[in-house]
Amino acid sequence: GLEIGHENAVASWSFVRDGTVSWFHGIRYIPRPGIDNNAEHNFSDDRNILKGKTLFQSVVDHLCKELRPTMGFHPFMFRDGKCSLRQKWDDCWKDECKDILTNEWGCGLRKGDNDIVSNSCETPFYKTLHQARHPLRTVESLVTKFCIGGVKGKVQPSFLAFAGDLFPQHNFLEMSCIEAAGYYTVEYNNAILAARQKGDVNETFKVEQTTPCVIAQIAGFMDENATYSFHNSRLLNICNSKDSEATQLMKSKKNLVNKGQLSLDWDDLIGGKHGSRKQNGDRDLYNHVKNLEQALGYQ
Repeated sequence: GLEIGHENAVASWSFVRDGTVSWFHGIRYIPRPGIDNNAEHNFSDDRNILKGKTLFQSVVDHLCKELRPTMGFHPFMFRDGKCSLRQKWDDCWKDECKDILTNEWGCGLRKGDNDIVSNSCETPFYKTLHQARHPLRTVESLVTKFCIGGVKGKVQPSFLAFAGDLFPQHNFLEMSCIEAAGYYTVEYNNAILAARQKGDVNETFKVEQTTPCVIAQIAGFMDENATYSFHNSRLLNICNSKDSEATQLMKSKKNLVNKGQLSLDWDDLIGGKHGSRKQNGDRDLYNHVKNLEQALGYQ
């Protein structure tokens, strides 16, 4: 079968030669705070450039300050580094973390000569797919995993750290659990959708409505010029069989976080509910998630 890993792109020691499923590798399509945002808004004076670089360095330093294993990120996901795997986190790993984040953050958006995306990313994938899920279901899963004490509880510090550093335009510390999960979902997906609109991401697919064979096809495994050409005939045989599981919609068997524990409705996104400090009836998050639902093609 195909060698598809999870949160790992180091083929030298792991079976991931065909690809990986990873949320954090998406950081290559997220604008660097204070740097790429400045470029978009043409804040080119020296003062703003310095402030932008200082902001970016501060969020990199904060993310690399300590290991947060619940977030699924560690520098060894990206390359064989110089640090010992016997140590989970030390000064060596901190430096490796800073070096990787400085290089990887927004690397898929940076253009080189002739407006071509540079290959500065640690692993320049042949194709990049955006796996989408209905945003309300994503919020449910995040709340279930990262909220201490349920929807009215506190947000885990590790999630606050990552969400706040990736998207510092929001004050996640002031949000309820649902709001933190909701705004993170909106910002992350909108960043990937913007990259797709520019041609940096190849395709978006809805995980609830897509078979493995369709994913293999849009990923290029059935192309005549596929990297491992022997996959081509094997996959065609499998996907031409009506009895193959690969032609059926996928059913998740791993990483099942929300096993019927939480079911949110649209009204749960309105301000004043479930620990929200916003005014009663505030619909800002509701509108943002609704817009994302439409952008992902769920309406």
